[in-house]
Amino acid sequence: MYIPKPIYQYAPYYWLVVGVLLALLGFRVGSEGGQMFQYFSVTLGALSCAWGVRIIFLRRAEQRLTTVDTAVSEVPPE
Repeated sequence: MYIPKPIYQYAPYYWLVVGVLLALLGFRVGSEGGQMFQYFSVTLGALSCAWGVRIIFLRRAEQRLTTVDTAVSEVPPE
């Protein structure tokens, strides 16, 4: 499946924004009486934020490995 590069690059940040919005929604609506909705929304928000952070860290680790592999392969043989 093809995903355009700008959408792919910013996807972790979308997860973070969605997570924050869900948490805020849960606190706002939950304070008016929907305690089950509050727990559900805040939990989904936290999971969404955690997923976004996970993707960011995995991509950075992959990028570092690719950079190291490229640097090692460019070393001339002795």
